[in-house]
Amino acid sequence: MKKSFYIAGGDLRSVYLAKALAKEENEVFAFALEGANLPEDIKMIENTADFKNAENVIFPLPCCDDEGFLKTAFSKEKISAEEIIDNMKKGSVLMGGLLPKKLFEKAQEKGIEVFDYYRREEFAVRNAALTAEAAAAIVMEMLSESVSTVPVLILGHGRIGRLLSAILKALDAKVTVAARRYSELAWIRSEGMNPLEFRLIDEEIGKYKVVFNTVPAMVLNRERLVLMDKSAIIIDLASEPCGTDFEAAKELGITAKKALGLPGKFAPKTAGEIVRDTVLNILEEREAFYGE
Repeated sequence: MKKSFYIAGGDLRSVYLAKALAKEENEVFAFALEGANLPEDIKMIENTADFKNAENVIFPLPCCDDEGFLKTAFSKEKISAEEIIDNMKKGSVLMGGLLPKKLFEKAQEKGIEVFDYYRREEFAVRNAALTAEAAAAIVMEMLSESVSTVPVLILGHGRIGRLLSAILKALDAKVTVAARRYSELAWIRSEGMNPLEFRLIDEEIGKYKVVFNTVPAMVLNRERLVLMDKSAIIIDLASEPCGTDFEAAKELGITAKKALGLPGKFAPKTAGEIVRDTVLNILEEREAFYGE
């Protein structure tokens, strides 16, 4: 059944999301995407009052900044995410990525159903795959030699670490993955990578020319950076505040790159389609629950 969607703000992912939903003959409205050159079948709306008739609203990823303003790559206006919620009707659906607790609770108080698509497993896995693919492309661009000729260390064996190690192994890289739990170390070994206990990192880190961090904690502090090869490259893929002391790395002459939001930068079309698939899954589950 065709649906109505209001897409508010965002970057190129939101543009491709809007196009993908419209292509399936859904009714699509776009807000704060005026500079995106969207096709004519997508209707532009100009103010938050227009959300009073919205059935399904999609916020971007990340939803908003620290001040609560919607992330808007195509608009210079500062738009309050709360103001949009204020204009939404009871019984409507709000879906967004990394929704702040305050917004989540405000929407619930108004009788709006709220879903954070970033927390969905199917989204997380597919988004991690794009991140891993982009991370591999970044390191190959930064290196002056083949990735197969340098020892690589990945800190963490979560979704991104696991998918990245598989891509690098396929490129014939010599990959070591550091993890804390013995169960993870066993998985690393079974996947054909070299396992490294986290407690042994200080003894081993000087051997690696490329280090990827996926751990959202300060694992590459000054004390550990001092132990690294000064010609090494660090690519930090962890969410803010990341896991690298970038100031110390600069002082020590170590190349360290903060690589955030890679799916939206490297593959926005695919990233937007992943959002589309996830929000449609959410609505399908909701309809099944209510028997609609």
